[in-house]
Amino acid sequence: MLNSDIISVLQDAGFDLNEEVPNVEELREIDEILQRSKNDPRALAVEWLRARRHEKKAKRSCVQATQSAEKLEKLLKDLVEGNALLYRLEAVHAAESGSRAICRSGNQMREFSVHPSLDCASLERIQPWEYVRVCENVVVGTWADDPSLFADAHGQIVAFKGYHDRDLGLVHVSENAHGERVVRLADNLREQEIPHGSKLVLQRDHSGRAIAVVPGLETHSRFEIPIEQINTRLDELACIEPIARQLIEEVMVHVLNPDVCSDLGLEPMRGFLLSSYKPGMGKTAFVRGFAYWLHEFGQQHGFDVVLYFVPPNATKNLFHGEDARIVREDLWGAIRARQSQPRERGLFQFVVFDEVDSLGKRTDANHAITSSAQSDALEALLSEMDGLVQTRSTDGPPAYVLVGGMTNLPERVDEALKRPGRLGDLDLEMPEIDLGGAEDILAIYARGGNVPWYVEDTIRRDLDDQAIRAHILRPALTNIFSTTVLQYSTDTQRRIDVTAGQILAGVHFKEAMILAKKLAAIRIVRGIGLPAVSVEDLEKGLSEVALSTAHQMEADKNMLIRQLRIKVPVASVDTVPRAELDNFHYMHIQTT
Repeated sequence: MLNSDIISVLQDAGFDLNEEVPNVEELREIDEILQRSKNDPRALAVEWLRARRHEKKAKRSCVQATQSAEKLEKLLKDLVEGNALLYRLEAVHAAESGSRAICRSGNQMREFSVHPSLDCASLERIQPWEYVRVCENVVVGTWADDPSLFADAHGQIVAFKGYHDRDLGLVHVSENAHGERVVRLADNLREQEIPHGSKLVLQRDHSGRAIAVVPGLETHSRFEIPIEQINTRLDELACIEPIARQLIEEVMVHVLNPDVCSDLGLEPMRGFLLSSYKPGMGKTAFVRGFAYWLHEFGQQHGFDVVLYFVPPNATKNLFHGEDARIVREDLWGAIRARQSQPRERGLFQFVVFDEVDSLGKRTDANHAITSSAQSDALEALLSEMDGLVQTRSTDGPPAYVLVGGMTNLPERVDEALKRPGRLGDLDLEMPEIDLGGAEDILAIYARGGNVPWYVEDTIRRDLDDQAIRAHILRPALTNIFSTTVLQYSTDTQRRIDVTAGQILAGVHFKEAMILAKKLAAIRIVRGIGLPAVSVEDLEKGLSEVALSTAHQMEADKNMLIRQLRIKVPVASVDTVPRAELDNFHYMHIQTT
């Protein structure tokens, strides 16, 4: 029988005595605890606390053991993966001893066992550009789901020509120089329909597998310039009339009227070379103005103009073959794609290479390297220009392509590129700037704003172009243009004078006008001196830029030799002392 104390304890503890009753041993322990609580409650409390401490200590030990086990497991995993080798996974298959993986490293194929902890289903999802980790001939992990792996795996781009065996994922591709061959599609490409005209990206270390699709040729190139945004006009430029007239005439005859050329037996014009031994002579501005002239002319006569501008070294790339691909695909791919589109108007595509000499040179006839700048882009450009055909389709409007190259170093342009049928169809050189041309250039930079001019002891803001020329530009140029700023001696000790006009390029006249306006601005801000631009300010600006250029030539006599085209050996170069130049004491003396 249960006494009342035990029954009370069981009921307080939630026992239902009709359904569950502790066994004899449990009842004895309950009775013993009740008796001890009556006789020695302190001893019972001490024993309870000891039990709680033991319980907490045991829990801490379990947690520490769990953490240590996790750290050990991670350490072992890092050690295994750190010593693991990376392999491409080709296939996974089941065997009696467990799963087996066929892996590839380069051209070597090997078979490894798969660690039991790895899920074979995850291995089957590995893409061709991803890796498995192999340690001690066991596949222990993967390196997957990393976007950089896909980007790094990109290799050659080839043209898709059609399916060879759709079930096996085999397709025909075409390489520019090597004809057609068959490659295998990666699993991610087998289910999609590849449009005709697309490009396939081959895997960099496995050129027999295609891993990505590039859509058909885009009609827009990264080199295309919106021609409507050009704000340079030919009639706003100075000293370019001779070359502008010649280029426009050649284009009118050879490009826009091919029937006339055909009747007279003239070859079509494909390119021109625009050169200047002095930098800053306005080549880029001239080409911009000519492009806009073409645009306006086309709007009047029913054809569209597209401008492509290739900056210096824009075709250079670290990866072998990319230089040529940029020319063939990024530039000429867009040209061909636009030509193939249906159109109702004629199409004129104008391609401009800035600093075309940066393409370098090829080997000469004796296979000796003439330049360290070997570029696949040059070979691609020569090939594409050979393939240029000015088409006058019988069932649609004609399409024309004109290539222009700009350079300050025409001698560094490859000779093959300067032949007729390429850039050698027309050789243009920026004209030298005489006194009248310098005045025309300065007049351009004197326009605009609300400039105060100091003329005849008065400050005027309403001077017209002719008055500025007569009272400011012409007097300043007369004093500076023929002033000697440096001398050089030949190997025979003959001293030859070089004037400011001989070394100043178009950009220098812009700098001189800016400097003259700055001198006036400083006086206006400080409230000291004449608050207007004077002829003396312009003289100061011209002399400063002339002397700065002379100092550059003194430091680099090759610059002097190249820009003045000196044919005799130069022994020394000396600039005129600034004090003498400022006071115009050093007068130009004609050599005999």
